[in-house]
Amino acid sequence: MNLLKRTFAAAIPLLAFHAFAIPGVKAAVPDQSGQFVYYKDSTFTRDSYIGIIFYDDTTYGLRYYAPSTDSQPEIDMQDFITIDGNEERDAIELTGERFEPFPQTQEETDVANYLHDFVYELFPRRKNAGDVAEKRSVSDTYEQFGGRVSLEFDPVIPILNLSRITTSDGKIALEAVTGGRLSSSTDTSFSSFKGFPKDVPAGKKEKIKKGKKNDILVENDGLKSLSVSLDTSWEQKSPATWMLGDYAAQSVVALMLPAEKKGAFIRSLILGRDHTYPNWTKMRISESGGSTKIEQVFLFPESASVKRDFKKIVPLGNDATGIFALTVNENAYKNNKKYFDKIISSYDVK
Repeated sequence: MNLLKRTFAAAIPLLAFHAFAIPGVKAAVPDQSGQFVYYKDSTFTRDSYIGIIFYDDTTYGLRYYAPSTDSQPEIDMQDFITIDGNEERDAIELTGERFEPFPQTQEETDVANYLHDFVYELFPRRKNAGDVAEKRSVSDTYEQFGGRVSLEFDPVIPILNLSRITTSDGKIALEAVTGGRLSSSTDTSFSSFKGFPKDVPAGKKEKIKKGKKNDILVENDGLKSLSVSLDTSWEQKSPATWMLGDYAAQSVVALMLPAEKKGAFIRSLILGRDHTYPNWTKMRISESGGSTKIEQVFLFPESASVKRDFKKIVPLGNDATGIFALTVNENAYKNNKKYFDKIISSYDVK
């Protein structure tokens, strides 16, 4: 057994979270400047994405993107808006906006109107939904989506907390497909998203050669220890990180996480950074015995690669939390699923 001892005082600190939200909305998980969400609107005859980014309580960015088709050119339009911050208003009032590019054609004008409708329709509906401290559904009438709909809310989704809109016949009309947070004023992750490819190159079918069993135990001063069962094929790169060649990375860390910050922390884990985009249609979040499991698939457009990401968040007592994190190349995971699933199932607190 590989025994590691870590000083808990040196654990990863939490970021400062600021209580920003849509005017009139008290968010259970506060939004942070630079957080964004993309929705896929299935009511269009072509693939269409609508993105919204949060800068502060009254400043937002919107983007409509539709990839080119055999008969239609690409459409890429942004609208930067400011709104009245009066929390008593029932309706949203725009106080300023700037289109990039400015609409010239009828099609571009239609897109501009669509972006306006997105704000005017969904901001008040989020306000009317009230408290979204946990997942919940609200029934409403929404003519743009054919009449009666179900709006499904989830506090980990930034800004609107809206995960999807489902029509009365059970079809998904609008769905949150990805999200992220800008890392700097020059980060173009929001304006660079172009959807998810329908097909990803399969790559070679390589079987991983398993080494001798190597149980890892990470001790944290005054707290429970974290254990994971690896093998000697994994190379330790730091006190808390192991690498399996170019296939995968495993980390085990502990941090202070007060209960009231857990939602914000989970949100930070499901957002992309630096031009990586999680595919939320494939995301799975589950709770059991106080632990949280998150499974995601991330797209890395620059390298045209996809990675599978697994995290398990476990309570250690006294506001302390253990984090198991495994990231695997998608092709390696598909061809060695039992191998990696066994590692995930070995995560334990002792």
